[in-house]
Order: sequence, then structure tokens, then C-alpha cells
Amino acid sequence: MKPKKMYFFLALLAISVLLLSACGKQAANTEMLNQTDNPSMQEASSPAMEKPSPSETPNIEAKTEYTMLYVGNSFIYTGDVPGQVKAIASMHGIEIDYDQVVPGGAKLSQTKDEATIKIRDNEYDFVVIQDYGERPIDERADFNADVKALCAAARGSGAVPVLYSPAWANIDAKPDVVYQDKLTAAYAKAADKNNAILVNAGDAWVYAYDKLPGISLYLPGDYHANNEGAYYTSCVFISTLFNICVEDICYKNEQYHSDNAVLLGETAWEFVNGTP
Repeated sequence: MKPKKMYFFLALLAISVLLLSACGKQAANTEMLNQTDNPSMQEASSPAMEKPSPSETPNIEAKTEYTMLYVGNSFIYTGDVPGQVKAIASMHGIEIDYDQVVPGGAKLSQTKDEATIKIRDNEYDFVVIQDYGERPIDERADFNADVKALCAAARGSGAVPVLYSPAWANIDAKPDVVYQDKLTAAYAKAADKNNAILVNAGDAWVYAYDKLPGISLYLPGDYHANNEGAYYTSCVFISTLFNICVEDICYKNEQYHSDNAVLLGETAWEFVNGTP
């Protein structure tokens, strides 16, 4: 091929390549615009996002009547936390029926069988789970296994599992902050693993101890709650489960008589919602 013809041929080839490239870009841009304007095309062109199933995520249906099962020990029945939760809720238009498996000093390994039968035979909205004192720390593997079994039973029956982390104190009725941190961490981790709600009464008590130094929440010489402590824990339950601030009433009943009711209710709300 002569040089002039070769140069002419190469020039035509180059022009053809440029034209084809431009057409390809235009087609790609047009397709991209079509996908942007068409939501269905956007969804089809991107990977599907996995959504947790209802059985995997705590879900509280908004209604005015609930049933609850408490599984634990003296940290639940001292001061009658279930009864106080019921009374406070009732004053806010929510009626609660409850059952309990709470023998003194019991571990979950001793109560889970009876609790599992109750869960199977009833239709609870919430199953509250609390273990013996130091067990979540000292016997963590057994604690986690028992919590897993009870949470699975609760979800299987349509109930929301709730882990209740109680307050821990020194014998002089002051919060043991170092130990409380470990206890709360054990409950929080178990709640996260089992998609359960955490009622963090332990840290709420530490918060109240600093904020309300003139109010004692403990029985004298004991690490259990007095009536005010049980009321405060009940307010933490109410704020956590029902998003209610117990601030506009002065709640009093046969178990709790104090002008600190509103202050404790507000403090519980502040702690749960992080709004001091």
C-alpha cells in the first residue's frame, strides 16, 4: 500500500474508533439516567438489603393491656417491683397483668424450667429475665446459656425478652461502681446477642446516687432496694418499655409513700433517655 493511501486509511480508522467510543458513552449515560429516574430500576441494579425479621428484633406493639412474666429472685420481689410497675403503668392508662418465678437467691438454672413451661402455656408480651447476683460475671458461660434458652422460648411464644440488670452495692449502701460496670456489661452483651431489651437499673442507680445524694435507695445495711429504690427501678422499667416519664403525678400507694416520687420518676427518665 502506498504511503498516502496508508495515512488516509489510518485516519479513517482513528475517526471510526472515536465515533464508536462517543456512542458507547452516550448509551451508558442514557442508561444511568433512566435508572436514576426509575426507582424500580434503582432497586434492581443494587443488591437487596437484608432486613431483620420480626422474631429477631424486639417489637413492642402499642396497646393499653400487657402481660408480663418476671424470672429472677429477690432483686425483683423486694419492694414488689412487678406490683409497682403495674401501679405506675395503670396511672398512665396501661393495664398490666403479671406472673413471676422469683424464689429467693435463685439462679436462672434453677428457675428456667418452670419459667419455660409458663412461657409455653401463656401469652406474655414481655418476659423479664434476671439472674443471681454475681453469676453473670463468675459463671458467665452458664448465665449466657440460660439467657439464650429463655430468650428463645420468649420469642418463640411471641413475647419480647427483657434483661433486667439490677443495682449492685457495697454493704454500706453505696454503689459498687467497679463491680456494677462488669455486671452491666455482662447483661448488655447478653441482651445484644439475644436481641433483648435491656432495663439498665444498675447504672440508673449510680446516676441517681450522684444526682440525688439526699435520697437513699437501699435497705439499711443491705444491698437490696428499699421502697424508694424499688419505685425508682420501676420507673426505669416504665421509661424503658413504654417511653413514659413519671413526672406529672405524685404516685403513692400502700408500698410507697414519699414526696420524692416525681423527682425519682424524672431522674429515671433522664437516665434512660440521656436528657439530664
